Amino acid sequence: MRFSLAALLLSSTVVGLAQGTLAIRGVTLIDGSGGPPTLNATVVVAGDRIVLIGEGGTLQVSDNATVVDGRGKTLIPGMINLHGHVGMTNGLVQAQENYTRDNVIENLRTYASYGVTTTTSLGTDLNPVIDVRDAINRGELRGVARVLTALQGFTTANGYPTQAPGVKGLALEVSDPAEARAQVDRLADSGADLVKMWVDSHHGNFEKLHPNISRAIIDQAHKRGLIAAAHLYELADAKHLANAGLDIIAHSVRDGAVDRDLIRRLLARDVTYAPTLTREQSTFVYADLPDWLDEAFFARSVSPSVVQGLRTSMRETQSKDAEQAINRKNFRVAMRNLKRLADAGVKIGFATDTGPPGRFPGYFEHWEAELMVQAGLTPMQVIVSFSKTASEALGIDRDFGTLAEGKIADMILLDSNPLGNIRNLRDINTVYLGGQSVLQQSLSTHP
Repeated sequence: MRFSLAALLLSSTVVGLAQGTLAIRGVTLIDGSGGPPTLNATVVVAGDRIVLIGEGGTLQVSDNATVVDGRGKTLIPGMINLHGHVGMTNGLVQAQENYTRDNVIENLRTYASYGVTTTTSLGTDLNPVIDVRDAINRGELRGVARVLTALQGFTTANGYPTQAPGVKGLALEVSDPAEARAQVDRLADSGADLVKMWVDSHHGNFEKLHPNISRAIIDQAHKRGLIAAAHLYELADAKHLANAGLDIIAHSVRDGAVDRDLIRRLLARDVTYAPTLTREQSTFVYADLPDWLDEAFFARSVSPSVVQGLRTSMRETQSKDAEQAINRKNFRVAMRNLKRLADAGVKIGFATDTGPPGRFPGYFEHWEAELMVQAGLTPMQVIVSFSKTASEALGIDRDFGTLAEGKIADMILLDSNPLGNIRNLRDINTVYLGGQSVLQQSLSTHP
């Protein structure tokens, strides 16, 4: 179903809309492209796609259509998270036995309730994620975020993060390029959407994935039509992975300041840099007992027992952590590097590494947005990072990302405008997945 844009621009236009059609009128539209907002916009959704966007005028519709009064509200794209994990955590415990279809669905439902309409699951997945992803894509499972999966990620023998709970035996510990290419083929044949590798010695405590192997992984992934993403820590690794054709840097460079050479390589290779600032701060924040533990916007998706665990056992663990000082330094470095790369024109994506214990799906995406602004980005840059840039990085921008005619209607209706205050992203009125409402209630919890 298509309508003439010119018709909407005329006053008192009458458009016949079929049953199931959604029309949001009089709304401020931030489409995610980075351009100025459209005031007094009308957005029409038929089926799961946006069929018309216009500004001004009036729209009369039949009783079959759902018409939403958008006056005083703002419509933005749904958030796309370039780095998350689903299924492995129950409460504050990460283990493979937690990985069930129901737990994956519950994680994705939580993401959606916060306006995260698509997430990725990078490297710690089991077979249920394929079933869930495909059910979502077929329209058989609604009200949950869409998911893309890397299935199992790559590391070296006994490499990082094989010591993490649940990861040993799941991460692919490869020893040579031929083995790595064969595993990429297996992942592609199993339905993976992208590949993930860990390239990190964790401060010299582990052997890193050899450059010859990481190059083979990237090359084979591209031959199989897959996006290649990497967990990394050091500037030198970011440089060689960019040269090797990496698509997504899924963490900040944290061992020192980024330099012009890295900027040149990232720009030349069109690499997307996703900083995961919340991941960095989550490594020490519970030692400080953050104020947001008392926020309703946080607690609505977290059980009281988990909050108590954060206040007690997690606080004690982080307070005694021998690496607390370096973790705090890593966060400061990550903040500065994000600003410098953004100012240089590097593509900044949006990612959080949510899913492991203490890194909470949904809430942390909003916290990430706030930290990105604290680092020096504008609210508009943040919105672009989780819509246009994230969708392009995943190769799904034909259907997702920006709000435009012909695209899937994954979007958030807000009761206030986030361009003046990024915390207004919390003022969720309704989350739409494919034009279908999955949340309709006021979630505003701040002054």
